[in-house]
Order: sequence, then C-alpha cells, then structure tokens
Amino acid sequence: MRRGDITAAGLLIAALTLPAGAQEDADTRPPTDLESAVEDVVERSPAPEVMVIGRRIGDGVPRVPLNSVGSRDVFGPKRVRETGARDINDLIINVPAISTRPYNGGEAAAPSFSIRGMPDDGLTEYVNVLIDGVPASPLPYGWTAFSFLPITVERIHALDLVRGAYSVRYSPNTVGGVLNFVTRPIPTDPTLSFRQTLGNLGYSSSMFSIGATQDNLGVLFTAVTRGGDGYRREGDFDQEDTNLKLRFDTEPGGFLAASVTYMQSDHQAPGGLTLAEFSRDRFDNTRKENRFEGHRQVADVLWHRPWDNGWVEGFAYASETSRRLIAQRPHFGTPTSLLDWTDDSEVLGLGARFTRDVELGGTTHTFFGGMRHQRERLPSWKIDSSPFPGGPKTLARDSRYALDAWSVHLDDTFEPVERLTVTVGLRGEWITQADGNDALLGFDFDDEFDQLLPGVGASYLVNDSWAVFANRHEGFRAPQVWGFGSSAPGEGLDLEEGTSSEIGVRCEGVGGVSGSLTRWRNEFDDFGVFFTGFYENLGELQADGVDVDLEWDVGTVAPELAGLSVSVSMTDQDSELRSGPDRGKDTPYAWDRKAAWRLRYATNDGWVVSLGGNRVGPSFSDAPNTRAESTDGTLGRNPSRTLWDTRISRTFDLSDRAALEVAVGATNVFDEEWFVHSRGGFFGGGKVAGPPRQTFASIALDLSW
Repeated sequence: MRRGDITAAGLLIAALTLPAGAQEDADTRPPTDLESAVEDVVERSPAPEVMVIGRRIGDGVPRVPLNSVGSRDVFGPKRVRETGARDINDLIINVPAISTRPYNGGEAAAPSFSIRGMPDDGLTEYVNVLIDGVPASPLPYGWTAFSFLPITVERIHALDLVRGAYSVRYSPNTVGGVLNFVTRPIPTDPTLSFRQTLGNLGYSSSMFSIGATQDNLGVLFTAVTRGGDGYRREGDFDQEDTNLKLRFDTEPGGFLAASVTYMQSDHQAPGGLTLAEFSRDRFDNTRKENRFEGHRQVADVLWHRPWDNGWVEGFAYASETSRRLIAQRPHFGTPTSLLDWTDDSEVLGLGARFTRDVELGGTTHTFFGGMRHQRERLPSWKIDSSPFPGGPKTLARDSRYALDAWSVHLDDTFEPVERLTVTVGLRGEWITQADGNDALLGFDFDDEFDQLLPGVGASYLVNDSWAVFANRHEGFRAPQVWGFGSSAPGEGLDLEEGTSSEIGVRCEGVGGVSGSLTRWRNEFDDFGVFFTGFYENLGELQADGVDVDLEWDVGTVAPELAGLSVSVSMTDQDSELRSGPDRGKDTPYAWDRKAAWRLRYATNDGWVVSLGGNRVGPSFSDAPNTRAESTDGTLGRNPSRTLWDTRISRTFDLSDRAALEVAVGATNVFDEEWFVHSRGGFFGGGKVAGPPRQTFASIALDLSW
C-alpha cells in the first residue's frame, strides 16, 4: 500500500453511514465564492457569450438555454468542487465528450485533451482553450500544444465547453470545440477564502483569496501553491499561480476591468518505459534527467458599456511564455547526451466586439460581431546538445518565428417564426504574415493564408420542455511553427480545415431530467502528418458520434429523496483516417466510447456525498493501428479503463457570514492499473502508467463581512 492511502472500503463505509433525512441544498447565508447560489443564476440568452474578466459574483454562471442551437456544457462551482479533482485531468474527465491521457509522465502539470475523434498528438492540439476568454496556448495560431496548462485546478471557478455551434465567434482550433476555464468572480462583499489540501504521494495545495467591492471599485487577489512527489519515481512537480483582478464601474452597466496573472510550473517528465522496464516497475523513471521548467505571465483589459439595445466592448491581452525542456538521448538506456531546449513565446491581441438588437421587417435580429488583430512572436527557440554527464554545448537549433492574424466575425440570431431560433454567421481570417528562419538548419519560410468560415444553426422549441437543434460550422488550425522546418523541400503548408455538424434534441425539467441527445460529425482535411518523413498536409479524417448528456434531480419526482441527483454522459464515436497509406484505420488515440457519471447526495445538516466515475474505451497509438506491443512500449493497443472517484464533505455554518468545510476523497478509488502507449515527443515515448489511487483531505474557510 502506498503511503497515506485512504482505502476505498473506508470511504464507501463513511458514505453509507451519513445521517439520513436528506433534503435539497438550501443556503440562507450571503453567498461567497464557493456558494452554489452563484451557479443557480439562469441566463436565457440563446446566443451565449464567453465569460470574461470583470464579472461580479452576482452575475452567476449561465445554464445552457433550452433553445441553444448547439451542444454546450457548463460546470458551475458546485460541480467543479465536488469532483474532488486534484489536477486538471481529474476535472476534465468528468466533462461530456472529452478525455485525457498520460503523455510524458508530467500530467499533473501538462494535460492532454482529446475530443470528438480529432487527432491527439499529445498536450492538447485540436480544441480552443481559453482562460476567462483569453487564449491559453503559448502561440494560439502557431504553437497550440501545452507544455504546461497555465492555470491550476484550485483557481477554476467553472468551466464552459461549447461544441459545434457558435464557433464563428472564436478561432483558431474550434472544430473540436471551445473550452473556457472561468476563474473566481470579484465578490460584492469583503470576502476571504482559504483552502488547504493534503494527500498521499506528498501532495499539498494551498489556495488563498481575498477581495471586495467598495463604491465603484472591485478587487480580487488569488494565490495558489501546489506540488507533490508525483506518482512516478522522481516525478515531482511544483506550481505557483497568482492572479489580481480589478473592476471599475464607469456608468450603470458599464465598467473597465483588468487582470494580471503569473504562473510558474516545474515538473519532471519521466516519459514512457520499455515493456521490460514497465514489467519490473510500472511507476519507474528511467529518464531522471528529463525536466520541464516554465512560466507564463498574462495581462488583459476589458472596456464594456451599454449601447442602445446591447453593448460594446474593447479588449486587449498580452502574454509571454518561457519554457525550458531538458531531455536525455537516447530515450532508452544509458544517456550519452542531453538536449537543452529553451523558447520564449509572445502574444498580443487587440479587438472589439458588440451585440445589438435591431428590428428588421417586424422581426428582432440580435447581431453579435467583432474584430481582432493578433500578433505572435517566437523571438528565440534554441536547442543545445551536450555530452552526458558533462561537456561543452553544441547549438543544434536556433529558430525564430512571427505571425500576424486579422479576423472579423458577425452572426445574426432571429426568430423567423414563433419558437424557431436561427443563427447565421461568417468569420473571415487573414494571416498576413507567417514567417521564420533557422540559419543553422537551413530553412527560411514566408507564407500567408486566408479563409472564410461560415456557420449556421437553428433550434425549435417543441414546448416549454423540449427543443430540437441542428448546426454546421467550419474551423481551421494554422500550420505549426515546428512544421515549417520539417516540410518537404519546395512545398508549402496549408491551413488544416474542418467542418463540424450536429443534430440533436434537448429537454429541461421533464420529470426532473434535463439533458440532450446529439448526433454529430467532424470532417477534417489537410491535417499535418509525417507519412513520408516530412511534415505535409496529407491527412483527412471523418469522425461520427453520438453524445448523451443527462442530469436527474431525483427529489423532483420523489420528495423523500430530495437532495439526491444523478448525472451521466456518454459518447460513442467512430473516427477513421480517410487518406494516406493508412486509409480506413482508426485515428490514433480516438477511443470508441467515453462515459462519465456522478451520484450526489446532500443532507439538511451540511453533508454532501459525491460518487462518480468514468470509462474511456480502447484506442491505438499509431495510424497503422498496431495491436502488438513494441518492445520499446511506444506502439500497441491502449486498453479501456474504468475509474471511480469519491468526495465526502461537511459544511459547518460558523455564523451568518462564515462557513467551514472539511472534505476527504480519492481518485481511482479501486486503484485500477491502467496505461497507454505514448509516442512521447521531445521527452520520449513508451508505455506510460496512469495514476494510481490518490487520496486527499481538505479544509476550507470562507468569511465575508
């Protein structure tokens, strides 16, 4: 038994011995940042916006409107907290249609998301990830993948996953969806929050937050420090995540908001193991020299004011991401050299957006539009090679890159007939500059791209409880920085283009059940592959699937079970390559089925029990769909896995404005042994074990005055 483990049996016994007499959660205290009252504010706009900085706690987290024209899932603060997530992967695996997988052994800091059959090259490539509406990638157009995700799970207040519809409003990388992590809103009353979590494997997390609004000025400061030994030998990680938010009300309904964030992330990256190494010790680290060090700093500002029957906003953001990766060579066996990678990425975005209701021909049209200029720079990307264990360095790479992208979008939402909502829109993208060079490697590129991306969606309200919807949108992914230097001589690169379409039905409040059933298809052309040894636009794929997403408030139909709720989601998908030598084969890492479920039970004296789980189906690690495991562990069939998690908490009301919460929980409750075969990238692939059982205990104090 690993140190500090809380047994699954003990947790389940504790759950079964909680006081009886449950009833629906009710709060008489003024809401704090952790209160579910925030989640219960309902926004009925059929055209949801990305939630950005400047929100106050009273603004709430919107629910998905019944007449939304596409798939969308919002996890409010209650659902986020009660997953018991120790890291981002633990949280995301609960979200419908999206999964995560081990990639290089540093998953606590560097997650890899996969969604709707899109290619999974590792470290999140084909979904547009935002933090309070600001791009989270080091270079959103030119370097999508994360070496570390620049937000800790402790600072996530809610998350918003848009799939299919409304991708006209966002770019790039929207064919898989748009995932927005929403951080804590600025409190109206003076509020102080503190949370301390300890767990096995040396895990420790501390979160401190303080904020208030006085007159026209609101302020919120949040700091997180977290780290641990990791579940791999010498797989430690340390992270610091600090944020300051300001909001100044300039007029009724108008404000100026700003946010500044600094995050530092250091972690070991053990990579994978050979079959022999994995057999001896699945959690071993044979690449003890591998390490990642990085930081990201970002500042954004938003000006918002009412405008006739709508509003107008101006925004700007700037980020700088620095990374250092140290990896042994060869990947397997005794190292003979070390590669030392350093790069700095810079992003500057400027833009404006608006929404306005206009009467045309007796019909109200809600226009939503905007424009943006984004400048990306990679002023320095160097890789040095030195003998191991010591010796002079030799420069192996010295690259630079710059990109200028302009975009404009406009969509119109209207009701041509009663109960029918239609949204039509168009986005234009112009990458006027994408150039770079590396005199050492001997390449120099200069390219430009343009694309018009239409989108259309519709929903029909059958009655007050049921609606049907359908949509079709186009998206793209720009050629990646590392791809230009690896392209075939004399050949350029094209945008990776894709189309997403959906048809579905949504219900709300039918016997206490709310949810949706969606049939979808993703078609993706020209995605970058290495079939011939060069980076080329050869790949086409098609993914077809069905999403089911349901939540049942049992107390609605059985009052004696008030406080009991059940949620379940399931995605069945078939994703296959449509071109190249592996035509007809499954897309690498595209599982056939993913399911997630959760049972929640709340009592009238502050107890909450949350028991959930997830299943991710089998997949392949390469395009030829190799079934047999290679001796180095990089190839083979990835088996399915079923993992359970639980969290038990109790909240004590210390006063009308003070609450203390204590909680215990565990992920992978039954300690299932699972793994994937990883191609590994810079740190090297192999057979990578998934996390074992990880336990935790936490205490949280919330005060307002």
